[in-house]
Amino acid sequence: MATGAVNRPTTPAERSANRMSLFRENKPVRVIVTDDRRLCRECLRLLIETFDPKIEVAEADDPAQISALLQEDPDYSVVLYNLVLPGDEGIEFVRGLRDSIPDMPLIVLCDFDDPEVMRGVMACGAKAFLPSTTPSPVMVAVLRLVVAGGSYAPPAMLLDSPERMAEPGLRENRARTDREAVIAEHFPILTPRQRSVLALLSQGYMNRDIASALGMCENTVKAHVKQVMRKLSVDNRTQAALMADRLVA
Repeated sequence: MATGAVNRPTTPAERSANRMSLFRENKPVRVIVTDDRRLCRECLRLLIETFDPKIEVAEADDPAQISALLQEDPDYSVVLYNLVLPGDEGIEFVRGLRDSIPDMPLIVLCDFDDPEVMRGVMACGAKAFLPSTTPSPVMVAVLRLVVAGGSYAPPAMLLDSPERMAEPGLRENRARTDREAVIAEHFPILTPRQRSVLALLSQGYMNRDIASALGMCENTVKAHVKQVMRKLSVDNRTQAALMADRLVA
């Protein structure tokens, strides 16, 4: 009597090999776009599909839905997650997400351009970090790069790396101002970027002016200000600015 073949679950190594095979055969990349905001998911999907219609896009609104999609069909190529949590909180979230989908390549898209956050996200196992200002052609190229087994770090992360900062002559050019140095001494809990934001905040800068001075978007500045207030246990930006200003007065 003939017996039927026994189906068994594929191993992580087999799934990785399958993704590589699909890439080599130029078969469609299949990405799970994840964001808890429907409008953001739809915008990302539209951007990707408009630039490269061959990419198949599914949507998820949280890590649980990612896992559900992968259980139904483990042959997705990559997860693109839009991270909205700033600083250490965001890094810890990515670590948990990475642990929940250990066999699936992860790309993190984020509004925050703090190099420390970028390095933290990459250290958690993400294959790429994309600032939200990334052009669509670059995003699609990174999707394909990661599916092919590569990784991507934005230029800002590499230019602001500890190794780069240690190069002769560059440390002097990027030295903190006296105000930032005092803030760093008294508030070591703040990241370097948060110290820079607080230094300008204490000089009366508005968010748009801080964004222009530090080369970041205004939403990122707002997130940094919120984290500074939380870490300094103050109720508003004025109290945070006064605390810093009194240190250098």
